[in-house]
Amino acid sequence: MGAIGILETRGVVALAAGIEAMMKTADVETVTVDRVSSGYLAAAVRGSLAAVRQAINAGSAAVEQYGELRAAQVYPKPHGVSVGLLENGSADRLTRAIEASS
Repeated sequence: MGAIGILETRGVVALAAGIEAMMKTADVETVTVDRVSSGYLAAAVRGSLAAVRQAINAGSAAVEQYGELRAAQVYPKPHGVSVGLLENGSADRLTRAIEASS
């Protein structure tokens, strides 16, 4: 299963910068992107603990450069139920969007 990292931002541009930095910096998979409330968004990544920590650090720095970082958290050994809550189908939508743009 691996670790989970969650990045919460204000604004789409900041979140996009954070996701881009996380994906380019470490071997992680984006498992969800979701709207938390008006203007606030979150993205979760999954991978080894070291990769997730590296991704969250890079993502946090990118978000702070382009907008507001609301929270960043790494969960080293998440419970299976917690992981299930994050899997809302957005990873599949992201994969389809990437394939369509290629």
